[in-house]
Amino acid sequence: MLSAPGVPHHGAVGVQGTFDELGMPLRDVTFVVVDLETTGGSPAGSAITEIGAVKVRGGQVLGEFQTLVNPQMAVPPFIAVLTGITDAMVATAPRLPAVLPAFLEWARDSVLVAHNAPFDVGFLRAGCESLSIPWPGFASVDTARLARRVLNRDEAPNCKLSTLAKLFRTSTTPCHRALADAQATVDVLHGLLERLGNLGVNTYEELVSFNGLATTAQRRKRYLADGLPDCPGVYIFRDHRGQPL
Repeated sequence: MLSAPGVPHHGAVGVQGTFDELGMPLRDVTFVVVDLETTGGSPAGSAITEIGAVKVRGGQVLGEFQTLVNPQMAVPPFIAVLTGITDAMVATAPRLPAVLPAFLEWARDSVLVAHNAPFDVGFLRAGCESLSIPWPGFASVDTARLARRVLNRDEAPNCKLSTLAKLFRTSTTPCHRALADAQATVDVLHGLLERLGNLGVNTYEELVSFNGLATTAQRRKRYLADGLPDCPGVYIFRDHRGQPL
């Protein structure tokens, strides 16, 4: 079984955790930011063609993992155009039975991070099932979901990785290759965590709460000024009974 330090095993996508993680500073959490390239959009009938991942803790890169994967099926032409990964490139690449256990071992003691995590985690889980490998139950963070909770439309009209990469001025431009996209997602993650720090989210438990059901204090910090006038003047504030305060 794999687990993050102080983080128990969980399988659902988003951010998982229990009260065992109370007070764990985010700077002490080891994140493995992963991106997959595949032959299609669903594990049913599609396969992984590339795994790219970056291991980070405390804002520092600890290592990288990258490999092409022989999907044992043809790469559709539109996927080849999108990713640049061709049948010839994966023909001599290792197959999933050699790659997936190596990745799982490399990612040991970490929290998985992915942009649109249900996609990547779904393929990893399906791969484990196809190889009769028990799913390690990684805790996981979805940066797309997190961005939707942290950013407003003025900052980011959508939460595509390319949009967030421009917003956070990532050092790597996402290009539908696994490692490059994982590297860009690292910068997005760090940008989002910095925003969360300004909202008082500094521990793993607080991140779990924020990404699921935000606490009252966190909601108050985010929306305290919502609905207030944005121009000078004299205003009367009333309570819930309509009486002037």
